[in-house]
Amino acid sequence: MNNKFEEDLKYCHEKRDPKENLETTPPSDEKIKIPCIWAFEVFPPEYIENFHKSIEKLGWVEEKLEGLDYFQETLHNMRHQNYAGGWINLGYIVDESTKNIMPGVRRGKLPKEVKQINASIFQPIPSTTILICQFIFQDELACNIEKILRKEYKTYLQENKKSVSFIGSENQKRNAIKLELEFLNSICSNWLKENFNGLYSSTFINENHPVCNLITLEKNLPFEKNDDTNHYNSYLSILNLNNEYDGWIDKEQNGLYLSISSNRDSVRKNLLLSYNEQSNQILEDENIKFYGNNKASATLNSLTHSLDNTLGTWVLHVLLNSYSYKINDLRDLYGKSNKKSLKQSISTLSELDYEVLQAQKNIIPFISEMKHFCKDNSSFMHNIKEFIALENRIDNLRELFKNIKSSIKFQIELLEQNQKMLKETSTAVREVNGLLVSDKIAETNIKLQKSIKWMTIVILILTCITTFYSLPDDKRENITSYFQNLLKR
Repeated sequence: MNNKFEEDLKYCHEKRDPKENLETTPPSDEKIKIPCIWAFEVFPPEYIENFHKSIEKLGWVEEKLEGLDYFQETLHNMRHQNYAGGWINLGYIVDESTKNIMPGVRRGKLPKEVKQINASIFQPIPSTTILICQFIFQDELACNIEKILRKEYKTYLQENKKSVSFIGSENQKRNAIKLELEFLNSICSNWLKENFNGLYSSTFINENHPVCNLITLEKNLPFEKNDDTNHYNSYLSILNLNNEYDGWIDKEQNGLYLSISSNRDSVRKNLLLSYNEQSNQILEDENIKFYGNNKASATLNSLTHSLDNTLGTWVLHVLLNSYSYKINDLRDLYGKSNKKSLKQSISTLSELDYEVLQAQKNIIPFISEMKHFCKDNSSFMHNIKEFIALENRIDNLRELFKNIKSSIKFQIELLEQNQKMLKETSTAVREVNGLLVSDKIAETNIKLQKSIKWMTIVILILTCITTFYSLPDDKRENITSYFQNLLKR
């Protein structure tokens, strides 16, 4: 390391790092937790049988839980009605090692970091079943995010091929928080992959399960500006809870905040819910006793299932984007088909045709049903908690799910057009390749005919020679004399 770098690094350690560590660290009386994460799996027509197989494998079919026995029949009926939606409570799931559990609770093999899972089904349209799992974390893991925010970091040098980068304490803390969040997300996502082989567990959609993180604070409010949070790199900034242009609050102004991750580097679609445990009005004071021993636990418990329609409708929007990406990806793959390599082209097109068939089995009913779903505002907004933008002007109130509905209506029309164009493209490409195959076969037939002509002549000559030498000597002499006389003329 040269002297210049040593001087700069020393300056960072003595001046910049202490300042950044102080600004990005929560005040001593702040408590930050991630008590739970919602993770989602989707079962369109091609994957619904996997759901029932998963239920059997988990042993839920044999379990007799009061009020929860016939959920498979209920789901079957929902999927076979015209446009009726619905919701099914699948119950609480605790680890199989848990003793003295309450009646009506399921057992299963849970990750050691998870205290329990609250499971349900959201069925907004007949062809699409959304499994919603709320993962409640063990207390130590829920508080781990605060430990990361309070940790002090020192700038270090990172040598690149042609340069050297200074990795500051703030960037290290941001990256540590991202890693922690994805670690928590992956706990939920991996459990879904191991137990429910749905669309987002498959290779058909090359995306991870969508999730919704919940962050709770004890002192400050999300997106609040005060002495603790006013600087651009405060701990709320590290948590992406500082920019009011990205934030939404529940329409009733009860203190439940929402933001949608816009991070392009994120490996999954992500919602972020947040609130202050003490100052929120999500529950009325007289109702706290029905949900928990204190306001913090009662508020968290009250969110179980009460947000299912809200979160499930967001997942529908995510699914629509996933389908659109898949259709566009298939379009480009057809564009890459190489007519110069006929054998490779035929093989590739066979694989693409199969993928198109897979896509159509799921997407065509989705398009038709979503069109109807979006026409009926009461169906779309049923049991949805609406959120309004924090930076709203009085004369221009922006509502999140109203905007999502408008976006879905536009994107559904676009998806339908792209799906039709893909079908036309696949048919056209197949016809062109069919003509190429026909031309290749005709060319091969002509070559074969020419080869057969000369082979016939050769065989005829060989037959004559063989016949000649099989004759008696006197016959061969007569024939030889005949041809000699013939040549003399």
